[in-house]
Amino acid sequence: MRQLDSSPILAGTQPVQTREVELLKRDGTLILSGHQPTLLPYPGFFYRMYHSNIMDICPYDPLSRHSDRYQHRVKIGKDTHWRWLTLPIEASSTCSIMAAKLKTNFLGERWTELEQVYRTYPFWDQYKSELKEIFFSYRYLWELNLRLILWLRDILGIKTYISISYSSEGCDTTERVASQFSNYGSVVYLAGKGSMEYLDMQKYERLTNSTIALVTYTPPTPFSTVSILTPLLMYPAKQVLENLNIKREPIKVIVNGAEYSVNYLNS
Repeated sequence: MRQLDSSPILAGTQPVQTREVELLKRDGTLILSGHQPTLLPYPGFFYRMYHSNIMDICPYDPLSRHSDRYQHRVKIGKDTHWRWLTLPIEASSTCSIMAAKLKTNFLGERWTELEQVYRTYPFWDQYKSELKEIFFSYRYLWELNLRLILWLRDILGIKTYISISYSSEGCDTTERVASQFSNYGSVVYLAGKGSMEYLDMQKYERLTNSTIALVTYTPPTPFSTVSILTPLLMYPAKQVLENLNIKREPIKVIVNGAEYSVNYLNS
């Protein structure tokens, strides 16, 4: 197995230690969310990050290979006029995300596709050089994904702590996720609606003594299905979150089948 410590992208993004967790819990409930680093996420990911204390990145998870999901690809452009940006990878059907290697000889073509879509956007020239440097600097899919997330987090001024999860254990997806997050103790796990497809909610809560809160947020049009790059390249950095309706206010979540408006981070 490829060792995480060998990657320079990991500076400051190791698993959160017990003392750090206790400091984060000091002011109230610890809010945790997770992410499989397969490609730059859409705005809903940054909504969960914004409303979490910790965003746990999970490169040890199995690489899913489903044609109908956003695995190593993302929509670029706007909801009404978009195209897929797919990054070709070398990976076996049973490998982890961490082992998925980029076919770097195809990245030039993919960069051209990205540029064709975004070059007329107001802030393309401002971010083009940094984005291009990141795009061509990594050999593994998860490394590129994580670097883009860190870059965007800092541009958008999001203060959430980003951690790398431990390798998981268990006989099914629910047990593996529970084993990764059990080190945090009792938390609120802020999950995307897609979690309902693969997570046994009751089993997870029983194994971790934690609460799962399903986020109901949907990004506004024309950003509801596309990459976070679209609003980033359309608006000044300080206005991106505002235009995505991502702000410090109570959020709507579903807990045990009932919908609530909660203010976790400010409670």
